[in-house]
Amino acid sequence: MLCRRPKAVATIALALIAVGAGCSTGSTVQQGTQPDSTTVPETDSPWEQVVVSGSVVNLRAGPGTSYAVLGQASKGDTLDVMGVSRDWLKVYHARQSLFAWIYEPLTESLGLP
Repeated sequence: MLCRRPKAVATIALALIAVGAGCSTGSTVQQGTQPDSTTVPETDSPWEQVVVSGSVVNLRAGPGTSYAVLGQASKGDTLDVMGVSRDWLKVYHARQSLFAWIYEPLTESLGLP
């Protein structure tokens, strides 16, 4: 299973990357009009959250089993998703103050916070 993020999250992430790189996303808003509020949800964080579904899961330095184990997450831990690479999620584990990678099939999506 690949990414389960809502399309709006992917749109926000791509727009942020394009703006940061000095690129245009191709979408324009005419002066005096508001963008369609249904395309971008209002939220404090545009990132998805997942809950660990495996009993004890390794958190790795990169998106694959060849990377070093930085820590572990337990079943029920909530993680903030920062990025995606194939079947791997770059996550932030707040309890451990750790940015790491987790194998996506070992998680369940909680959607946007």
